[in-house]
Amino acid sequence: VNFYIMDAASLAAKFGLKGKINMICMSAFFRLAGVLPIEEAISLLKKAITKTYSYKGEDVVKKNHDLLDVCSDPRFMIAVDIPSRWKRANHATEDKRAYSKRHVALMDDDKTRKFMEDIAMPVSRLEGDTIPISKFLENHMLGGVMQPGTTRHEKRRPNPSNLIPRWNASACTQCNQCVAVCPHAAIRPFIVSRDESEQAPHPNQFTTVKSLGAELAGTRYTLQISPLDCTGCHACVEACPESPKALKMQDVEDVLLSGGEQTWDYAVNLPERGDLVDKYTLKGSQFQVPLMEFSGACSGCGETPYFKMLTQLFGERMIIANATGCSTIWGGSFPSNPYTVSQKTKRGPAWANSLFEDNAEYGFGMFSAMRHRRERLIKLVEEYVHEHELHSNTENAKEESVLVSLFHEWLDFRDEKTDKCTILYDRMKPLLECLLFDTKTSENYNGKHHSKLRQIYSDRDMFPKLSQWIVGGDGWAYDIGYGGLDHVEAFEANDVNVLVVDTEMYSNTGGQQSKATPAGASVKFAIGGKQQRKKPMGEIFMTYEHVYVASVCLSNQSHLLQALIEADRHNGPSFVVAYAPCIQQQVRPDGLNDMFDECRYAVDSGYWPLYRYNPSLIEEGKNPFILDSKKLRKEVTSFLKREGRFINLKKAHPEIADELFQKMNTDVHHRMELMLTRAAGYKSFSTKDEASVQTLFASETGTAQRLARDFADACRLSHGADALNDIDPNDIDGKTVIFFVATCGQGAMPQNGSAFYKALCARTEPFSECTAFSVMALGDSSYYFFCKAAKDLEDAMLNLSAKCILPMGEGDDSSPEGLEEGLHLWLDKVWPALGLDAPHEVPHITPIELLFSKRAIIPENEDDRAIGQYYDSIHTRAIPISKLKSLSEGGHNRDFYSFTLDTGNGLVYEPGDTLEIFPSNDHNRVVEFLREYSSDWDERTVIKLSHAFGIHGEISLGSLFTNILDLFGKPTMHFLQQLATFEGDEERRHAMLEGKRSLEKGVNFADLLLLYKSAHPPLPALLAMLPMIKGRAYSITSAPSVSPNNIELCVLIDTWWCEDGMRYGLTCDMLRKLHEGDSIWCRVKPGSMEPPTHEQPVVCVGIGSGLAPHMSFLRDRIHTANLGVDVAPFSLYFGNRFKEREFLYRDELEQIAAEHGSWFKLHTAFSRDMVGKKVYVQDLIAATDDAYKYLLQNKGMLYVCGNRNLPKPLQQSLKVSFAQGRVDKKSTEEAAKAVENLFVHGRAQQEVW
Repeated sequence: VNFYIMDAASLAAKFGLKGKINMICMSAFFRLAGVLPIEEAISLLKKAITKTYSYKGEDVVKKNHDLLDVCSDPRFMIAVDIPSRWKRANHATEDKRAYSKRHVALMDDDKTRKFMEDIAMPVSRLEGDTIPISKFLENHMLGGVMQPGTTRHEKRRPNPSNLIPRWNASACTQCNQCVAVCPHAAIRPFIVSRDESEQAPHPNQFTTVKSLGAELAGTRYTLQISPLDCTGCHACVEACPESPKALKMQDVEDVLLSGGEQTWDYAVNLPERGDLVDKYTLKGSQFQVPLMEFSGACSGCGETPYFKMLTQLFGERMIIANATGCSTIWGGSFPSNPYTVSQKTKRGPAWANSLFEDNAEYGFGMFSAMRHRRERLIKLVEEYVHEHELHSNTENAKEESVLVSLFHEWLDFRDEKTDKCTILYDRMKPLLECLLFDTKTSENYNGKHHSKLRQIYSDRDMFPKLSQWIVGGDGWAYDIGYGGLDHVEAFEANDVNVLVVDTEMYSNTGGQQSKATPAGASVKFAIGGKQQRKKPMGEIFMTYEHVYVASVCLSNQSHLLQALIEADRHNGPSFVVAYAPCIQQQVRPDGLNDMFDECRYAVDSGYWPLYRYNPSLIEEGKNPFILDSKKLRKEVTSFLKREGRFINLKKAHPEIADELFQKMNTDVHHRMELMLTRAAGYKSFSTKDEASVQTLFASETGTAQRLARDFADACRLSHGADALNDIDPNDIDGKTVIFFVATCGQGAMPQNGSAFYKALCARTEPFSECTAFSVMALGDSSYYFFCKAAKDLEDAMLNLSAKCILPMGEGDDSSPEGLEEGLHLWLDKVWPALGLDAPHEVPHITPIELLFSKRAIIPENEDDRAIGQYYDSIHTRAIPISKLKSLSEGGHNRDFYSFTLDTGNGLVYEPGDTLEIFPSNDHNRVVEFLREYSSDWDERTVIKLSHAFGIHGEISLGSLFTNILDLFGKPTMHFLQQLATFEGDEERRHAMLEGKRSLEKGVNFADLLLLYKSAHPPLPALLAMLPMIKGRAYSITSAPSVSPNNIELCVLIDTWWCEDGMRYGLTCDMLRKLHEGDSIWCRVKPGSMEPPTHEQPVVCVGIGSGLAPHMSFLRDRIHTANLGVDVAPFSLYFGNRFKEREFLYRDELEQIAAEHGSWFKLHTAFSRDMVGKKVYVQDLIAATDDAYKYLLQNKGMLYVCGNRNLPKPLQQSLKVSFAQGRVDKKSTEEAAKAVENLFVHGRAQQEVW
């Protein structure tokens, strides 16, 4: 045996034929086989090349000819000496040894290991015929059952491109968009603890950053790539919205040599934590472990990301009927199975493959069988509950009572299309087994009276609300299986979901035309160009009016996620068609490495429109058709020029191609006009151009989009709301425009507004005189780039001479009332600015679902249990105060306190995190209000809630109003408008709405309700109108490295004044009354500051209680220094009013300065102690060199904490420090740029209020 190696991939790439190695391999075969003289073989191959590839152009033919001339040189074939020991190798021993290296670490159960050894390995050696039947039986494969998740043991080395992405954590905003598009689930985000990140086998490969989001408090975020599963398709890099990109391709061998394989294995074996986040958001969905992974699909496959997302959303309760085609080849080629189960719950999708033509009927059969079985289970549960109420079993009374309670809850929620039923079943299961089985033998049933319970147990797999999906390609759905599909969709009672991955041809059988193939495509059976236009499947099914229909594409992942969720929740049939780039489409120039860009081109050119048709909107009186891609941003010809199936026709038959391409262009524009008309809504505009007000949005998470659409619905001059990218700047010339703009990343415009903003900045011609606008900005003032995108847009509009009719509104997420406070202030002014009366109609009030209990009172322990359900639903815990001391001299209106909470080991936090405290109202004030407000109910009244406020069961109104509803909070105009709808007297209603004084400082919700007592909303409506008590976040002062089981807070008991005198805020009022031993309901919330490493120089600036996070950083650094580790300099600037009364932590800080003066500097400023000019911390920054040395010269970190008046003057002082006394223009500009770069690159972080 002779063994040769040839680097075919490098040769092909050298000649511009990257990935095309078939001719190289053919020449190698003829040279080694000797069946023909090599010269004759090369000559014949060249003739074959000319014949086969001439339609692709002379350049392609020439490259292949030149490549053959080179690769036929024997020097490119390297002979390898075969070791003599190979001849003596024992087959069984060697095979076992080789197998032992195949990711055994991931085979965490004997069942998987046995399947791989008994079945998978012999099949992979083409020895499947030798497997005895006994092995199939031993592996529980009777009836065609497959072992799940076997593809995780099939690795690629090298991958097709020899490249994988590298993550740049500093540029990442943790959006998870890169994860969503990965065809092979090879890039994943992980939520880890600090200990887990430090214990990684190769810490340099396991970079982590602080997790963003309140629900991920105390955790770290990392993005990991599997070097042996990634195919190097570039999709994740293309999908990254950041600039510069947070992902960049690198050589896979470099990663493998530095421990990339072990790092990935470590990451995937960490605990699953997807339940910490909302999985029905784009970011949250990608924290869910994909239950379809590592398939054998092509590199850059456009089908698999859709299936992967389905399993992340519904995988643990979904059943799949899969039509034969590509999706069954990569989805179920024996013995490979990419569908798997959650390692945490051991649940996953049930998958089966039908014939090509009957998949719809096959899936409908599954649905019918499950519907029958579930109806039977419901009947059995109802009968059992009824029998239990008549005569309960006393032997296991407690267990049976709890089970019946769960049965009641399940019956209430049995049709809810979430994981609720599954969670309830998990709680039922141990009770069922306890009541049915002998706990010692697990074999015998207890008692004859449990016969019905046994029947229930036999149908236990029907407790979850199953989601039936019928999936396949366009060949099945558009062509051969259309009759069955139409039959399934035609009946409203068929609650099934259909997903069609549309490659626009029969991909699996070589690229033949289907009814999904568009006009002008050159494919098999239509090599001269298909004449008939594409079958409009979505439009066909919309005619039924009861079918949920969506057209989706990977380029808009938020839209895709929304469509899949809406399809699943729709009560009736759904049809989702997804654009799927395919290797048969011959995407240019880099094949499916351009998969994500190809999706973008398809949508931007109008070739693939995005829309949703939601029948449920009809019931709300709204237009059910929503067009989500309203602008043709590219010519459709620019898309056609990217694909070989269109280019080839242009080369072979240019006249025919021109005619068909023009026809497609006409069809695209005509379709867009029809869809725009259909989406225009129910307002009385014949076209949207008749509307004088245009409402536009740029939204990252959907909030700006929702607000814009609510505004457009309320504004009678606006036709609707559009994304900025759906229009051109020319479209707003001469109009009044209302913008709703969010900010993402480092002050960037959201993706659906970036193209418009870029075009606006490039415009040189001023707008006409009648062009007017106003901007409503959304952001978080704790960030340096607060509302930057909106401010940039406003500046661009002003630079083009547009008239600003109203100063920019600012919705601030970090304000006490959230963004609604700024929004309603702006709305009160925008209606008069538009010449309109404020809308009389207010958003619909959805009453809280409740029943009045028959019980006159509720026991205190039951009341407490109900409140516990509420606090559990918001992930809080009751933590006792172990130590409480004053930090300032008492007797004045600014008292600082240190609270130390004994957390045990239940709350995990990091330096820089905050503790969010949930206060409660004064119970005596609540009682007084309820008795004065209503004669029908008071604090003792018991009501039953159905999961409102997270409570399912009974609770007293006193407990509800005390702990949950912000009865004594500051009311808004929106609340007053809602209240006015219940006022029967028109004159009094008008007085209410005009009564601005009623919203003056000091007035609360209770005051308004008593003032306008005649407007008496029913209790269900009142509970819906009153806001819930919000938590207040306090920066943590302690360091987990020093105090892992305690959290210390530095709290200012703040006051404010009104006509009635001095008042306290709700949280401060509660805190000032607490004593040691009392408990606080609270939860850890991530702060906005990423803690520094001990190697980074630090400059901290804090005023008042803003000292808190800096104390945490400082204590953590002292702990590190005390371990003998060299630490970088730490400079602390602290300011307050009076040194003697308000020098917080004075003794501790002065002692640290004395003991650690080699690396710690303390600068203080007490403004009220100064005679003459006051000196503040920002003045000390300008007067000292620490900022210049540590921040500019040594690339250190800046941390700022204080009220919102601090950042701007501080930034001016930093410019002075950086300029080092130079005042010339160049030095000033360079200093300003250096300050901005601190924030842009994440080296300056602030937390302000």
